[in-house]
Amino acid sequence: MNNYHGLLKIIHWLMFVLFAVIFVFGVVMIEFKECCEPWGMYNFHKSTGVLVFLLVLIRLVVRKKTVIPPHPDYITPIQHYVAQSVVYLLYLLMVIIPISGYALSNVHGHHVDFYGLQLPILFPKNPEWEEITSALHYYFTYSFLGIFSLHIIGVIKHHIDKKDILSRIT
Repeated sequence: MNNYHGLLKIIHWLMFVLFAVIFVFGVVMIEFKECCEPWGMYNFHKSTGVLVFLLVLIRLVVRKKTVIPPHPDYITPIQHYVAQSVVYLLYLLMVIIPISGYALSNVHGHHVDFYGLQLPILFPKNPEWEEITSALHYYFTYSFLGIFSLHIIGVIKHHIDKKDILSRIT
């Protein structure tokens, strides 16, 4: 088997789109917070963050229960190590970022809604933690973008080398 399970493919591309949307909304809401009160964007951003977190959990279960195709023979040991490290870091950040966002909302005294369904407060309101959770969510997100960029660079490199690695996930 040289391809990923169909459900992993669907979740992979759905999460790609959702992360792009969440990131754009996150940047817009921060940039326009003072002038336009983009509170609807916050709710959409948070709801979609919860959705991404749920998809990550499903993705991890499906990944554990299905056969992951081996890397092609042309992948060198160092490329394999780098690729695996990038994937593990992406998964780690896909879990940490939504949790840090949830904490960020709660410590600021806000609920997290999941498309209208109010979720429980998991972190107490704490003004002393507001700046810390804001910084963590920000830096985790930009770390994710940096690692994601390495992922994309690897795909582009293999495409330039005429290696058809992208077809495994499409």
